[in-house]
Amino acid sequence: MSYSKLGSVDFGADNWCLKLQPLYNCGLLVALSNGTIQTIDWTKNVSIGQVQAHETCINDLKVVNSDWDNGCLIATAAEDSVKIFDIRSNDSVATIKNQKSAPFLSLDSRHGLLACGTELSGVDAELHLYDIRSWQQPVRSLVDSHHDDITTIKLHPSDPNVLLSGSTDGYVNIYDLTQTEEEDALHQVINFASIHSSGWLSPNRIYALSHMETFGLFELNNKLEDSTEPKPMDFGDIRAPWDCNYVVDVYPGFIATGKTEEGKGELKLIPFHNEEIYLEKAVTIPHAHGDEVIRDVLASALSQEVLYSCGEDGCVNAWKSNLGSMNLPREFWQYSQTMDLFGGDAPHVEMSDVFVPPEEFTEPSVTNSEPLKTRKKSSKVSKSSKGSSKSTSKDRRFQPY
Repeated sequence: MSYSKLGSVDFGADNWCLKLQPLYNCGLLVALSNGTIQTIDWTKNVSIGQVQAHETCINDLKVVNSDWDNGCLIATAAEDSVKIFDIRSNDSVATIKNQKSAPFLSLDSRHGLLACGTELSGVDAELHLYDIRSWQQPVRSLVDSHHDDITTIKLHPSDPNVLLSGSTDGYVNIYDLTQTEEEDALHQVINFASIHSSGWLSPNRIYALSHMETFGLFELNNKLEDSTEPKPMDFGDIRAPWDCNYVVDVYPGFIATGKTEEGKGELKLIPFHNEEIYLEKAVTIPHAHGDEVIRDVLASALSQEVLYSCGEDGCVNAWKSNLGSMNLPREFWQYSQTMDLFGGDAPHVEMSDVFVPPEEFTEPSVTNSEPLKTRKKSSKVSKSSKGSSKSTSKDRRFQPY
């Protein structure tokens, strides 16, 4: 599959580009390590606006309510606070402080809620939920369930009462928000390894990606007493079989990986559907960000032929490629479906329901359905564990990767 660079916006090697979010009526948003949010024009590939959100690195960026088509509010997480901005006017709408003064690391927003996760402070990290109509006080706080940094949060796209969080304590937690007490709300605990990313592949299927580059797939437990939990799928350490140094993240229809070897840096897009990995159909872009770590990737909903990537070289790159042949869905499933996952049997929606692969996608090259072994809680990993050449003192500013 051919590719070419459509454009590049360079913010300087000292300003790592860490997170991409689309606002299709405004532009492509990128969070920088210098505390700014930049807006990039979709067609001209140039910066058209800037918000100085924080004085320190932005750890996470999220469009409020995941309203990528018509929204205008964005949330940023940093060491000092979570801030909400109106991107049209660059006005600050609200500032959220943590009572323990712990840095905020992770965000998600759906169903009229904003979820905020913190770094470890004392013996626990905290997860707070805010009503996006009022920012004064959290409507719910989960403060006893994680014992290290909360690196990822995912509200269930189709059930507003289900919440997932992952942490460097090695656990992925799933909460039933209809339960008042936190102990009762903690519905399921997945013991995996220090979590880089975790989320929903289908209404009742969960992926977990660790800082040690191990990958696993899990079933959401239902509440039937006589139910049998399916065995997880363990892909193990994927660096050798996937020929990469690290995984950027899991996206609808593909998994993005990278290499940081000197002179061999690359971005690879591996088709991923129905829980199968298709390595032989991977798209590779050599030297996408030199030898620096790639932090995020976005397949634009405006065109099936444009892909965006950002990294620690300070650049946001736009790539023209025949991504349409990969039939990338915008969502893992149709999120507008309303579900009550704990009201009965959880619905089973295959990724193939929204992703129809080309005929040549016949046999997957890598699958592994061996059950996961119970892992001990992992020690907290270095924030520069992906092979970056940046100094340790500077790395401390950044969310674990």
